[in-house]
Amino acid sequence: MKYILFLLPILLFTACSPKYKTLYSYQEPADSNAKQCIKSCQEKLDTCRKLCKSNFDICAKKAEEFAKKNYEKKLQSYYKALEQYTKDMEMYNLQRDLFRGDDFYYYRRGFGFYGPFGPRIFLSSPSYSLQRPVKPSLQQEILQTQLKECRIDCNCLQSYDKCFTECGGKIVEKKICIENCPK
Repeated sequence: MKYILFLLPILLFTACSPKYKTLYSYQEPADSNAKQCIKSCQEKLDTCRKLCKSNFDICAKKAEEFAKKNYEKKLQSYYKALEQYTKDMEMYNLQRDLFRGDDFYYYRRGFGFYGPFGPRIFLSSPSYSLQRPVKPSLQQEILQTQLKECRIDCNCLQSYDKCFTECGGKIVEKKICIENCPK
């Protein structure tokens, strides 16, 4: 309890604190040689992005093929689990219907094999073990595999920023409040 009281002010403070976004502006130098250098940096950036996209597309196709194979395996497991779930639910419903009689009547008269606790003791709740299986999604499988296997960012922008500053350009960082801003 004392930990909750300790953490509560921290949580309230962080929930209401302002959120900022960082923007970058590029300032080119006036020198014509520097502008030519920056133009070569831009060409390197474009080449890097094209190569990165090409590599990603190749990787994405391979990942898609792998995901389709994996999806088939998951789909087979799903159908087996669904079949088992259906059998378990049928057994549960049969059991529930079988023991649905007047509990007080059976308990009071001592009929059947219920013993001193009545018939409800023999009915197990399906909630802990009978969870309907979730069908896998091919699109979700492809996306997860692509995110896991393929590199989206090739650090092209970091290389460009380094090249830009080496050519004499300046990168100005500015933070802007986007949420819960102070007045």
